[in-house]
Parts: sequence; C-alpha cells; structure tokens
Amino acid sequence: MVLLLFSLSRVVFYSFNTDFFGPILKIDWRSILIGGFRFDVVSVLYLNIPYILLQIIPGNFKYISFFKAFSNILFVFTNSVGILANCIDSIYFQFNLRRSTWATFEELNNINNKTELFTSFIFRYWYVWVIWIFYVFVLFKIVKIFKAKKSQTFSNHVHFDLAFVSVFIILAGLRGGDLRHATRPIGLNHAGEYVKDPNQIALVLNTPFTIFKTLGKKKESKISFYKEDLEKIYSPIHFPDSLNNEPFKPMNVVVIIIESYTEEASAVVNKNPLSGGFTPFLDSLRLNSFYSENSFANGKKSIEAIPTILCGIPSFQEPFVLSQYAINKLNGLPELLKNEGYHTSFFHGAANGSMGFQAFSNLIGVDYYFGKNEFGDEQQYDGMWGIWDEPFLQFMAKKLNTFPQPFQSTVFTLSSHDPFKVPAKYKNKFRKGPHPIYETLGYTDMAIRKFFEKIRNEPWFKNTIFVFSADHTSSHATLPTYKQSVGWFRVPIFFYAPGLSIEKKSENSIQQLDVLPSVLGLLNYKKPFLAFGNNVFNTKSPIFVINHFGNYQWISGNYVLKFDGEKTTGFYNFVDDLILKKDLSVKEPLVKNKLEHDIKAFLQQYQNRMLDNRLIVK
Repeated sequence: MVLLLFSLSRVVFYSFNTDFFGPILKIDWRSILIGGFRFDVVSVLYLNIPYILLQIIPGNFKYISFFKAFSNILFVFTNSVGILANCIDSIYFQFNLRRSTWATFEELNNINNKTELFTSFIFRYWYVWVIWIFYVFVLFKIVKIFKAKKSQTFSNHVHFDLAFVSVFIILAGLRGGDLRHATRPIGLNHAGEYVKDPNQIALVLNTPFTIFKTLGKKKESKISFYKEDLEKIYSPIHFPDSLNNEPFKPMNVVVIIIESYTEEASAVVNKNPLSGGFTPFLDSLRLNSFYSENSFANGKKSIEAIPTILCGIPSFQEPFVLSQYAINKLNGLPELLKNEGYHTSFFHGAANGSMGFQAFSNLIGVDYYFGKNEFGDEQQYDGMWGIWDEPFLQFMAKKLNTFPQPFQSTVFTLSSHDPFKVPAKYKNKFRKGPHPIYETLGYTDMAIRKFFEKIRNEPWFKNTIFVFSADHTSSHATLPTYKQSVGWFRVPIFFYAPGLSIEKKSENSIQQLDVLPSVLGLLNYKKPFLAFGNNVFNTKSPIFVINHFGNYQWISGNYVLKFDGEKTTGFYNFVDDLILKKDLSVKEPLVKNKLEHDIKAFLQQYQNRMLDNRLIVK
C-alpha cells in the first residue's frame, strides 16, 4: 500500500513540474514507473526497517494492545515523513532541478531565517500540505485494515525461520533486488537505465532514496581517462602572456551577482514581449559592455555561484562549499587582488551568516563583509530574506566612496527571490509578466539604475571594471528555448568597463567560470593562477561551458554533449535543434568524440586536483 502511495506521489511530482519534463509517452511512463518501483522498494524498506523488525521478531508481545498502538504510530510516522519529502520536492525541484539530497539539509543550516521560510512555504503552497494530509489519512486507514493476528499454526521455531528468511529479503530489497556480490547496490546513477531522456531521471527517483543514498560523505576516487601528460590535453593553470609587456593595471573591480537573473527576462537575446524586456537598464548597460548571446551559469543554486564566479571552481554532485573539498586551499579573486594591494569587500543584504556567504568570503580573502547587521535599519527589511535591493545598493554606493583605491567588491542582490515581493510603495509600478519573478526583476533593475546614478560621477567610476552575472536562472520558464537543459542555465554575463576600450560583443560562449580569468586578463595580472574557466578576451583560450544537473553537460560552439561521468548519453546542436530532440551521435561522430575527449580531460583534472588539494599555484 505504501508503494502505491509512492507511485501516486511520483505522478503528483510530475504534475507540478510538467514545464520541465514536458509530455511523456505511455511507453516511457511504463519504464519510469517500473524503475521507480525498484527505487521505491529501497526507500520504503529504509523507512520501515524499525517497524518490520518489530513485526518479524517472534513472541506474543506483538499482540498486546499497547504494542499494536505503538507499531501503528511508528508505521504512520515514518511513512508520513518519507511521503512529505516527496511532496516538498514537488515544489522545491523547480528551484534546483534535482531531487533533494543530504546536502540540502546542510544548505538549510546556513540560512538564518528558516522559520520565516518554512512559514512562507506553508502558506504559499498550501495545496501541497492538503495533498500530504490526504496521504496521512490513507496511512491511518491502512493500519486499521491490516491488523496482525496471532497464528495458531506456526510454532516459535517456524517464526524464527521466517524471521531469518525475511532478513535476506530485506537485504535484497535494500540493494535494489540483487544479492550478488559482483553487483553494486542500487545507486542514483541506476535511474538512467529506465529513461531515454536524462532529464526524466528525477521522475524515476524518489526523495527519501536520494537523501538516504547521500548520507555522510562519499569518498571519491581518482579519474584515469588519460595516462599520458594530462596537462597537455587540458590544464586549469593560467600563465601570464609572455608577449604582453604592458604593466599590471590596478583598476577597481566590482562584481554584481543578481538573484535569479534569467536570460529570458532580458530583451537583448529574448525579443519575445511576453517574457523579455523586464530589465531595461541592465539591457542598455549590457549593449555597451562585452557580452555574448550565449552566456551560462554553471549551477542552479545561489550557494554554488560564489565559488564559481569568484574562484573559478564549479560545483557538480553537491555545492563545493558543502563538500569535503571546501577546506582545500584555493585562490579567489579577492585574495589574488588583495596581494596586489587591493581593499576587498563583500555585500549581501541578508542576515549575517546567511547561506554561509560570510564564512566563505573570509576564506577567499575578503576583509570587510557588509550584511543586514552593518546596514542597521530594520525598517528596510523585506520580512523574509533581508534588506530591499534599492536601499542596500545605495548603502553600498556610499561605502564604495569611502574605500581606498584600488578596491575589489562583490554584491549579491536578493529581492528577486521567492516569495517575489516588492516594497509597498512600488506595488504595480513594474511590469507583471507570466510569473511574479518578472516584477521583482524590474524592481532590482531599477535599484541597480539608481546605484549607477549614485556612483557615475565619482572619480573612481571610470577606473572600474563592473562584472554582471546572475547566480542562476529563475525557477520559471515561459518559452520552449528556456525549458530544455541548455536554456535552464542561460543567464546574462557581461563586463562593463567605462574607462577601457574593449570589444562590445562576442560570438563565443561565456560562463561564470570565466569571470576570474577574464578580469585578471583585463588587469594584465602577471602571476600564474588556477581557474577552471578561461579568459574570454584571449582568442587563444579554449571555449567551452560545463554544468551539471544529474548528468554533465558540455557546451562547445553550437553543440551540447550530455555525459554521465563515463559515457555520452546525448549529443545535440542546440542552435538548430532548440528543444534537443535530434541526437547527432551517429551523424557527427567526430565532433561528438572531440567533445567527449575534452570533458573527460576536464573532469580528470577537476576531480584529481580536488582529491590532492591542488587548487592553487605554488
């Protein structure tokens, strides 16, 4: 009965995320449900091990009223918690495009306003709780219908034998139905066996399974795709251009990270009036900057953006800052520039310590952190995340005027975040799009415009490089282009330097990983450093984009390769085939093989350097 409820929750999960998964054929549903049943068996066994053990232990105590009541409560409680995880993920999946894992709980520990967020979730998504209460009601009905009765046939000896056999059945179930020593227990990657489209993996899995399977820290092993000198195939080490005799340029650097700033909201690339044109000021600034129409985030979470943008370190299976590698030594933009005499700072209007930003910024060389505490005016608190973007950016502008030059400063905005509110005085002042996020992006766009009005005439303004990037895309997409795996990561990234003469538009792709090496390239930085991205201003740099959402995704030119860590699972031209339906693996094997060669070298460098703690240049 519980397995049936899990299957039902899978259908509910799909119904809340149809924009992501799209229509699914009946034959594909059959495979998904069969595979899902296998994963559900594992989860239901994990959840019910205490209950099962109590039932199979021989003895007449099981028929005492108190014991029966306790068993029933235990059964309803454990299964209610498991089903609740599926219910919550039906909504949360929209924000990170993957089932929650144990790392999700660690992320929540870094959020100071958990109570407010939980309360908001209850009221905003009340229908999820109604569905969950229905499940709980069914569970109570189950324990009333199925009652243990004392057997007059079996002796205690037989009971012991049955208990012994039951243990083997449980072990087989926990391994995914296989006790052979040569096979590994079922894992997250096994979900790929039941889908044609890797994007459907989340439908096969269930949330209790992904949480159970990620408990603790998994010890990774080194990758050995290539035995020869890997540095000749791909190296994350960047060396100064020996032919460039220009001195280091001590220009100020301001990095502006905008919450959920999806490409779809911009009119620079998206000309559709339904979902584009919500950020007019940022669009005007971008057209006077170095930018590309193909720019991408490397992750789907705010916590993944900071190490990616400021350190050139991507996150894959879990956010880097929550992984076992977070204590590795690494070079971040603040520390590299601080060693050149820069004043370094980080601004985030949330409560100090939120998302772990303050702790991580300390690790990468930020000397001065400015959060909600430093702002000091509770009247500007949005009631959920922190200080509204407009007053906080004005606060930042005043602070920048007091800093000695050169300075490097980063700001992370927050108003364009669920629950997507704007200050009362701006209600109905900004365009409302097909989703509430567009109105809040309009507000943030206005806040940034006023920020630039405040600093434009300052003496340091023209001696500053401004870098703009989203942390990730929004949880909502309107157009088909932004509903597939390439579109999920499309965000504006651009470099605005009013005092430099630089190219305005590039035909090449840009990713968040490119920010660190590109800024250092503009400054003529004269020392070697490590970053897994590239200098977009150097025509000799390799051009690629990588991200991860269950599978790796490698973008090069007009092509995208999907890779599961060992083999290619799909290969498409995302420019000609906007919804990624035509696999070109057979038609264009040479290009596919080249991209597979490149991603293998990248992953080998990444993982082996993580394991060996080799993320800096000594």
